[in-house]
Amino acid sequence: MIDYMKRWIPGLLLLLMVAAGACKKDDARAPLVAAIEGDVFEIRAGDSITFKDISQGQASRWKWTFEGGTPATSGLSTPTVQYIKAGKYKVTLEVSNAGQTSSITKEQFVTVGYNQINVNFTADKTILMQDESVVFTDQTTGIPETWNWEFIHETNGVLYTSTQKSPTIQFLVPGKYSVKLKAANPGFSGEKTVEKMIEVIDKTFVSADLTASKTATYTGGSIAFDDISLGNVTARTWTFEGGNPATSTDDQPTVTYAAPGRYKVKLTVSNPYRSSDKELEKYILVVPGDQLAAFVPFNGAVADAGPLAIPTTLVGTPGFAQADRLNVVGNTVTFDGTSGVMLESSTILNLGTGDYSVSAWVKTTGTARMMIWQESGKNGSGDNQSWLRMNDNTTTQWLRFNTEQPGGSSILSIGTDGKLNDGQWKHVVAVRQGVNMRVYLNGVQIGQLASPPAQPRNVTGNQPFKIGLQQGATSNSNFFNGQIDDVLIYKKALTVTEIATLYGL
Repeated sequence: MIDYMKRWIPGLLLLLMVAAGACKKDDARAPLVAAIEGDVFEIRAGDSITFKDISQGQASRWKWTFEGGTPATSGLSTPTVQYIKAGKYKVTLEVSNAGQTSSITKEQFVTVGYNQINVNFTADKTILMQDESVVFTDQTTGIPETWNWEFIHETNGVLYTSTQKSPTIQFLVPGKYSVKLKAANPGFSGEKTVEKMIEVIDKTFVSADLTASKTATYTGGSIAFDDISLGNVTARTWTFEGGNPATSTDDQPTVTYAAPGRYKVKLTVSNPYRSSDKELEKYILVVPGDQLAAFVPFNGAVADAGPLAIPTTLVGTPGFAQADRLNVVGNTVTFDGTSGVMLESSTILNLGTGDYSVSAWVKTTGTARMMIWQESGKNGSGDNQSWLRMNDNTTTQWLRFNTEQPGGSSILSIGTDGKLNDGQWKHVVAVRQGVNMRVYLNGVQIGQLASPPAQPRNVTGNQPFKIGLQQGATSNSNFFNGQIDDVLIYKKALTVTEIATLYGL
């Protein structure tokens, strides 16, 4: 029995293999009939269709042809095709394998209708000189076939038109123009208007104007200027009183100042038709730079314009809406009794036992006790510190200048001569020279310490330098109420002549 099965099984397997081969051969020879899924497609211009092959038989290759479509041909079994233009289009499919080929063409298989119009456009520039051109680019969706542009002057009715898709327009008349585009296809239309989109500048117009990176510096410091004139500027000449260079034709010159003073800046701009001047008297303030530690001019901002540009921190919200002593609005800070400024502790601001001077302009009618400035002193009485405070009392302590260290303090108190709160600008300078302490008001000495200590007080506390407030361990107090301007800290004792120079600036 076993021998019989051994003889029978191989024969059976051979028969099965022959039968399978015959079936496979029959399938390969099954009729190949090309067919495309669907009866008709209806879409809008710009839309896409994914076609599907549903041919009978075993196709191994596909060749599609799409009249009016993108792509126009494909070798995929299920291609996606976009139709841009309206119309009726045929589709052809040819399928094949190793031995057969079949094709089908469906006439008017795809109907493409017009789409909604959404008008949009751009311009390569919107501000230009008279006689210059602008390239407008149509970005309308919906496949428009016609375009009607209008470019309308806002005042005198000058009108430019175009029917191009993306026209180039030359504007001859200065002024502002609104731009209107109406686009359409046979099924839809739309329009868009941008008011005063184009500004055409009179080629003869020019108006000088300038700005500077800052308007206050120190001797040896530099300021960057910028020509911000309007109109058609073809030439310029700068004149810098007290500056180096004294003149320039650059649009952004940098100027260095060697001597203290207030200096004029003049800019003349021109074109072949006209010229214009801008002249600013006393525009630049230059203070003495010898041993200058910090300089806060408060010209529209709270920043150190000195050589170290020491970082500052605001307390509260100081304002800049008032005028300085030269009646220039915005060039002084106003403290409201809840605000102040702190300069970050810096090695150069650690005054120690050395000589120093602090100069400031003040204007106030406040009667409360107020701190003009304070170095260190956060830890209260007995801390290493120095300060200048006003209104401690109205008899002997209208103004007080303090130097202090643990174990002792030296305070210069000034009576009626130190009264500052009359609503007028006052220049006050505190000087420590060795063990001597002096205070000057409007260039004149008004007080000197009668009994100086044997050794200078060490006022270094490695804490911020405050303007307009007194810092405490947990809170601030004695806020200044009024205006402060041009605060200067020197690591030397200013001479009477130097103080007079500052008073005159």
